[in-house]
Parts: sequence; C-alpha cells; structure tokens
Amino acid sequence: MAIENVLIIGGNGRIARSMTSLMLARSWNVTSVIRNVRQKDSILQLGNNQPGKINVLNLDLQNVKSQADVSEIFETVKPTCVVYAAGSMQNVFAIDRDAAQQIIKASTGTPSVVKFLMISFPSSRRKPAPWWGKKDTQDWQREVSAYPDVAEAKIQADEYLVAMSKARESRSGSPFQAISLRPSWLRTGPPTGRVNLGMTPALGQVNIADVAAVGVTLLARNDTSGWYDLVEGSDTVETAVDMCVENKVNCIEGEDLDRIMALAN
Repeated sequence: MAIENVLIIGGNGRIARSMTSLMLARSWNVTSVIRNVRQKDSILQLGNNQPGKINVLNLDLQNVKSQADVSEIFETVKPTCVVYAAGSMQNVFAIDRDAAQQIIKASTGTPSVVKFLMISFPSSRRKPAPWWGKKDTQDWQREVSAYPDVAEAKIQADEYLVAMSKARESRSGSPFQAISLRPSWLRTGPPTGRVNLGMTPALGQVNIADVAAVGVTLLARNDTSGWYDLVEGSDTVETAVDMCVENKVNCIEGEDLDRIMALAN
C-alpha cells in the first residue's frame, strides 16, 4: 500500500478530523491546515498511537487571493494528495469558491500532487440529475433556493476542479484524480459502514464517519475520479466504491461539459 503525503485544508472540520484519523491509521502522513492556532493541539492529538505522522500549519483562507499565497505551503509539504474540506456559512464565496479555486490551481500546478478530493454536496449542480425523479428534482430546487450562495460557490469550485484537472492531464500526459465527494446532510455518531454512493437521491443523510471512510477509500485507489454523491445505504464502503469504479459512475452526468472545460485558466 502506497504511503500518501496528504495536505488537508480546513483540517479542524468534522469530516477533515475523521479523515485525518483514518489516514494516519494507514500510515499516511498528514499536514492539516487550520485557521485558528488554538486548534493545533487537538489536531496533533489525532496522531497519538498512530503509525502516520501529523503536522499542523496555520493559514487564514480569507487571505488566499492567488496561487502565490499558498505556494510556500506546497513547496514545504510536497503533497501527493490534497483534500479541500473547508467551508464557511459567513464567508461562503471567499472560502467555498475563491480560496478553493486557488488551492485547486496550486494543486494542479504542483507535479507531486496527483490526487485532489473536494468535499461538496449533491445539490452542487446546474441541472437536475438525469437519474432523478420528480421528487428529487423538487428537493434539489428547495436546497438551492434555501442555500443559494453555498450552491453557487460549491458548483463553481467543483467545475473549476474538473476543468483544471483536465488541463493538467493534457499538459503532463499523466492521470490526475479529481474527486468531488458530495455527501448529503451530515449526522454524528459512530460509523455504520453502509452507504449509497454514486447516483443517489437528491436528499438524504449520512454519518460523518462514513463520509470520511468513503473519502479515504477513494483516495487510496488509483482508479477513482469524478463526482460521487453520497447518502446512507446498504452497501459496504469498499463495495460501494468498487461498484462506482466498475460501472464508471460519474455524477457530473447531465452537466454541460464543454462549458466546464472552458473554465481552465
């Protein structure tokens, strides 16, 4: 099993913390980027009795306005994987879109990075998914109406990741795994180990621990890329990921790919 060197942005979030613990258990090395230095000790404690190594860096994402603002972090860490798990209801466009896009740009411009996982959500799309029924479409419309800024910021970040990853592949001639993991409403509690991954209903619930398990499983493979919607279900995490890979599932289906690809800069 390859030992990944992971840079996780928004490291104090619930999904990020859970993913960090699972990655350290796999002997991966994790650099967790947080805004508040007072969170450092609790993040470092995630590495207690774990085979992987944990490091913490401080960065206020509101100050990330260009690729240059994060270049030092990428030069220092030299990550193989980047996870963007940051989000803000108070500064949605600054964090969920602008900073995310600059991190994406830096990642796709860094040769050591070959995998990028974005934490998004199922309503991050511009058209109703073709596998949805009437109720799903109505649920999606209500979600977008209730959280219009979040929906717009997330879709712009998701689309930019797709465009920039394809541009990177064209330049390098090598695969770049661009993964958008899109869990629905989050619950606390222990992992159930059972999920529905891929072309799911528009709305549902899923345990944070299960989201983390799916995220790490997707990153652990070399054949995962695309948009994956996620709700609770009956499949084991490994089976769910296997089925998505075997069936070439990508929830970007139904979106305007030509327009999205033109977003690369």
